[in-house]
Amino acid sequence: MANLKRSALSALTVCAVCTTTPAYAADKYLDIQHITTDKGISAWLVEDHSVPVIAMTYAFENAGAKNDPADKQGLSRLASNTMDEGAGDLSSQEFQKTLRDLSISLTFSAGRDHFSGKLKTLTRNKDKAFNLLNLALTKPRFDAEAVDRMRASNVSRVKSSISNPKWIAARLQNDHIFEGHPYALNSGGTLTSLAAITSDDLREFHTRLGKNQLTIAVAGDITADELKTHLDTTFNGLPDVSGYKVEQKPLQNAGQNYLYKKDIPQSVIEISQKGISRQDESYYSTKLMNFILGESGFGSRLMEEIREKRGLTYGIYSYFRDYEEMDVFHISTSTANDNVGEMIGLITAELEKIKNTPVTADELADAKSYIVGSLPLSLTSTDSIASTMLSMQLDDLPIDYLDTRATQFNAVTIDGIQKAAKNLLDVNTLTTIMVGQPQGLGDDFKITEIKTLPNVE
Repeated sequence: MANLKRSALSALTVCAVCTTTPAYAADKYLDIQHITTDKGISAWLVEDHSVPVIAMTYAFENAGAKNDPADKQGLSRLASNTMDEGAGDLSSQEFQKTLRDLSISLTFSAGRDHFSGKLKTLTRNKDKAFNLLNLALTKPRFDAEAVDRMRASNVSRVKSSISNPKWIAARLQNDHIFEGHPYALNSGGTLTSLAAITSDDLREFHTRLGKNQLTIAVAGDITADELKTHLDTTFNGLPDVSGYKVEQKPLQNAGQNYLYKKDIPQSVIEISQKGISRQDESYYSTKLMNFILGESGFGSRLMEEIREKRGLTYGIYSYFRDYEEMDVFHISTSTANDNVGEMIGLITAELEKIKNTPVTADELADAKSYIVGSLPLSLTSTDSIASTMLSMQLDDLPIDYLDTRATQFNAVTIDGIQKAAKNLLDVNTLTTIMVGQPQGLGDDFKITEIKTLPNVE
């Protein structure tokens, strides 16, 4: 049954690929140019003049929320909300009206590691679009009205999240697996920290955005020479800044189980252990192993055993989160309180099974077919192409990675899958977070109860 589902999905993917692959993909997936401006600013560019649209995405590496002081959690998030709320001589209303009138999309986002932005514009408005971005990056206003409005929005978000069991579980997960590291803090801010952030704090945040931290990707209706000019005028006014020192850290509280009691009919379960670096030589084997285990949704082993055969959950997924300083493997699910003990037992059994029993040839073939065949579907717009190129750069992948990844995945063997599972998965190091009223766990399942939510109030 599982193999039939995966095979059907793979067949649909291959058919979709046949109709969406760009004409130049016979030689390569994307014709990526690596350009450098007169001012020394680098970017990856894919020219596509078939549609009059330009999309750019960029990141200030290691300028994200991990830099926020503990008493100013949410600083990066609030900055991302307010940098487009007025800049230079334009008030918030004037800035936003100009964006709307010209159909320009200009946004910022704050991750744990990086502070990022996106710009999308019609070709005819590119001069104005790049100029507005330059103003937002070099002369943000952080006016009191805009800051107070966005602060109120973030406070409302935190207050509404406090009652969400999935949000609670994720918050507790970060607090425990990242204990002692800035990743443990609430990147979205606490009620107290958001109230304490001032316009001066946001201006101080702005000084951490350096031209020397930039990674840039552009796709669409613009030539290399045109882009070089716009990159220099847009970004050259930024200073160079001292870089954040990146250090690999181990996950904390391995093998520990935590419970936050909440009167709800289902318990939310978040399980974590150390993950794998994108640069690890076994990455491709591990990626395929996880696809078979739980990343592929319906047809994955976890979904087949726990939902399809036993009806214990609506969904269960395994996935990786790759941060600059820690790599994490996660399993997320929920189930009726009475079924938690059985659920935990089935998850650990599936982890042991994929370590100790080789996957089938059909499972491996289906996983390869889907992962290799689905790539073109992620490259169907200027936005997605730019985002893919940015991710490649942030992961230190070569410019021809898209053309070589199929060879890497297709070279994976059944033995390689089992070796990857044995090297990665360890049921004795799982950190388990539960929110609800779980039952049936047994006396040997030691639990630490959490009474209050950290980094919320």
